[in-house]
Amino acid sequence: MADRARQLIFFGYSGAVEPTGTKERDTSFFLVAQTLKLHLQKRFPDDVISVICAWHKNTFVNTLRRPGPDPSLKIRQIHYAGHGAGGGLYFGYHNAISVDDRTRLAAFLAGRGTSRLWSDAIKRRVALIMDSGLMSGFFSDALDTAKLNEIKSQLRPDTLMHVWGCFAGAPTHTFDTSDTYWNMFNAGGSSVEGLARHVARTLSITATACWDPDGIHGMDFCSRSAAGALNCSDVRPERLPHWLWPESKKVRWVTYDPAGSGDEKTINFLGRAEAATRIPPGRPPKWFTDEIPLPVARSAPPALPACSAVRVDID
Repeated sequence: MADRARQLIFFGYSGAVEPTGTKERDTSFFLVAQTLKLHLQKRFPDDVISVICAWHKNTFVNTLRRPGPDPSLKIRQIHYAGHGAGGGLYFGYHNAISVDDRTRLAAFLAGRGTSRLWSDAIKRRVALIMDSGLMSGFFSDALDTAKLNEIKSQLRPDTLMHVWGCFAGAPTHTFDTSDTYWNMFNAGGSSVEGLARHVARTLSITATACWDPDGIHGMDFCSRSAAGALNCSDVRPERLPHWLWPESKKVRWVTYDPAGSGDEKTINFLGRAEAATRIPPGRPPKWFTDEIPLPVARSAPPALPACSAVRVDID
């Protein structure tokens, strides 16, 4: 009991078309989050494990800053199930509210008055704070030092963040240079550090994610039938268990240490060092899926909690 800790599992918006941005038509990320909770409960039965809806990255940031109900418990692991890219985690991907907010923000930053009075660095900082996505550079160049230290005060020396989303393990990333808004996130250079690397280095933790050096293949959903058959054809039945897994042999797991150095041979996987050969791309291995008892596939999943993509302040 002395080694009890908190574990936080965040899930983002699916991107399924829903014109108001207030409802979720595809619960796959939520089901992945619930499946991760089952794996973590098996590994750390005494930990307090929370599944949290975050359709805006500021919800993610505020949750990391605040102590849990038991202030003595620090964060052992942080998981994110949602859309990702080499340089960002897109909590509100294609959500109508997030898209409208980003459109207004981009127009404001491109306006004549703003362009004349604000430097590129200031505009980038505003975008890093306001956008629903968590972009590389946020923790180093946008978040106030006091708030960054609040996050660090909640972390353990061995804290892991694991991104269950596409491409976030890339060592570097170039945002779209043809678009004025997205090009701001390149910070005046040809590229920035990849998202998982940025998280590891700035929060002084370990971060695991996947990437394809060609930038083509990401992660697909796998699910198991009530009879035990594993299906990784990206079919998404509304039942547990549900996994996100690297979709092709080109996709690599990588774990970054607090210095930002990547390791593709030994992966920090749910808090254990695993040889990359033990967690090959394509489909989750049997030893891993067997951690979830077969009857789980025959039971009803939990209800999706209330979620919102409306921006909250980093208070």
